[in-house]
Amino acid sequence: MAGKFRGRITYLTQTQAIITAETPPERKLGAKGQRTRQQLIDATVDLLETHGLRDVSVVDVARAAQTSPATFYVYFKGVPEVVLAALEHASQTSPELEAIVARDWLSPGAEAAAAAFVEEYTGIWNRNRTIFVVRNLAAEEGDTRFYEARMTQARPMMDAISSQVERAQAAGRTPAHLSPRSCAGTVLMILERLSAIGPMSSHSDGVGYADLKAAAAHSISMMLGARG
Repeated sequence: MAGKFRGRITYLTQTQAIITAETPPERKLGAKGQRTRQQLIDATVDLLETHGLRDVSVVDVARAAQTSPATFYVYFKGVPEVVLAALEHASQTSPELEAIVARDWLSPGAEAAAAAFVEEYTGIWNRNRTIFVVRNLAAEEGDTRFYEARMTQARPMMDAISSQVERAQAAGRTPAHLSPRSCAGTVLMILERLSAIGPMSSHSDGVGYADLKAAAAHSISMMLGARG
């Protein structure tokens, strides 16, 4: 047996499958168990800041958490399951963000509100940057668990933005032939991409992070019915 269990998404060997195929039974954790579980989550997220999901093994996580692989398997089936557990407590919204989206986008001040929306969303996203990047890559590689996690976390904003697009369409501000949910999905795609690459972007050819956020805010305000 290989001395290192690779933390990949779908690719256990037959030998590893014998060891890890059974999902640890759900049980109520005491304070010590909760601390150990959280230490494993924190260690995994720390490792993923500099390694891809496929490159982080159970042994790596256990060593970083100062425990053993046997202890790891008490709490998780594999490294992807640790990331899914971390995602359960990582929101893509906030009361502040929801309040901004709920404003009257047809009234004056929409451009400023859109700028605040972009700032709040990118701030939230980047606080959970590591696991959101891992989640999105795994979803794009076809892991349905990560795709479902991504959609679940996006749904509150999707619903809120869709409602505002419908309101803008009723007022004749946004073209009626557009799908409100497609508009909402486009807004979130812009924001996710901006969040993911923005802090690492260099200010060249007149394009920096502030420029990108300003352009995104303008596009969003127009989508939601603001007048130019």
